[in-house]
Amino acid sequence: MSYFGASKYSLEVALGNVTGVRGINKFGKNIEVDSGVTADVWTGGKTLASGGTSLIWVAPTAARTHTIASTDANDTSGGSGALTVKIWGLTSWTTTEVNETVTMNTGTPPTTSNSYVIIHRMQVITTGAGGTRNAGLITATATTDATVTARIEIGEGQTHMAIYGIPSIETLCVESVGASVGKAGGASGLIDVDLLVNSEPDSQLTAFSHKHHFGLGTVGSSGLIPSFDPLKAIAGPAIVKVQADSGTNNMDIAAWFNGYVVTN
Repeated sequence: MSYFGASKYSLEVALGNVTGVRGINKFGKNIEVDSGVTADVWTGGKTLASGGTSLIWVAPTAARTHTIASTDANDTSGGSGALTVKIWGLTSWTTTEVNETVTMNTGTPPTTSNSYVIIHRMQVITTGAGGTRNAGLITATATTDATVTARIEIGEGQTHMAIYGIPSIETLCVESVGASVGKAGGASGLIDVDLLVNSEPDSQLTAFSHKHHFGLGTVGSSGLIPSFDPLKAIAGPAIVKVQADSGTNNMDIAAWFNGYVVTN
């Protein structure tokens, strides 16, 4: 039986009615990937000349507090942009996801109360009267490491990052992965897309295994959504992310993965 296109089970999970299981939909976007470039699919992964942070997303080397700062003075308490921002992540590789909300302050950007080994989602919760969710680029920068763990693009209201952390007490069961690509014109574009997993983030942060691969080709836009039956189970601790390799300049790539996080 289905309701609004979703199975009854997935609907109950989405409503929080299934104990020990929560659904996730992780999605990211990278609007500027050039020929010969390998880039993680997150908004910080644009080529640096286009205002990106790093083509490859980097986690903090240890649990770190993060400074949540905006490039626009209107993203501040009493301002016309983002007033409060909620952060989701892991404080260690052995404990479940936690969240907190910070009050924006342009003069003295807030620091998170928690120290995080990964921040995999941020969202603007309250906004002023300016008509945009966030007036500036909002970043979560790890203290000591100075790595940008997450960022919200101007006006987007939340992070777009196909990246997720799983603690050792949980398993991610991936139901599907997908990607789409757009190109303004010219020669056809070729994209290789990989679902990658680091199964030992508690001891190293750079080595990833390939769990699924597919490709896209386009002169305008195209997309593909592979699904898994049985579901692809990824035991924690782990970092899961989507990465793309481009054979053509100026590729606009979106990617995502869906599934269920199950308490072991």
